[in-house]
Amino acid sequence: MNVVASDRVDLRDLVTHRYPLDRTEEAYEHFASQRDGVLKIAITP
Repeated sequence: MNVVASDRVDLRDLVTHRYPLDRTEEAYEHFASQRDGVLKIAITP
């Protein structure tokens, strides 16, 4: 965690899908189904 906190590693490639805040439920369903190669979903305002 110290490496992540100090920005010595770039984890942006782990976010494979992005959803706007108003589609949060869909994002959770997508992640739960593990379809389309999803690793991590980012929910943005």
